Amino acid sequence: MSLLGNHSLTTRSQNPFSLWKKDMNQLMRKFDDDFGTFNIETSDFMPNVEIKEKDKSYIVCAEVPGMKESDINVTFSGNNLILEGERKSESKEEKEGYYTSEFSYGSFYRSIPMEEEVNADSVKASYKDGILTVEMDKVKPSNHKTKKIPVLKS
Repeated sequence: MSLLGNHSLTTRSQNPFSLWKKDMNQLMRKFDDDFGTFNIETSDFMPNVEIKEKDKSYIVCAEVPGMKESDINVTFSGNNLILEGERKSESKEEKEGYYTSEFSYGSFYRSIPMEEEVNADSVKASYKDGILTVEMDKVKPSNHKTKKIPVLKS
């Protein structure tokens, strides 16, 4: 008697996830039959960011279209630039025989660590045409000299 029972070698060599996938598809169809279909959609987004490093400063630009300045928070903490906000938009259309209304909401949070120390008092933010621009000055490196300390025999 074979250890494989009634299974052939081709069944045994199938992708082990193919049976699981089949079972999951059946389970989802049963769920749809029992409760109806629905679409889970998240409206959170992550803005694209561009970081430019200059000799004495950083410039960070973030794409946040469809927002107002009052919807955006910029903070600087522990040498991290933190960008966060919430996008809200609404469109309504009324025509003969139908009415549509679409709402779009989304929030974002982004913490960007700066490679070099930044002067927190120098951070400035501006917003124009869907682009948030944050400029900050680097802290000047200190001119500490290295001094070798001799170790004396006591």
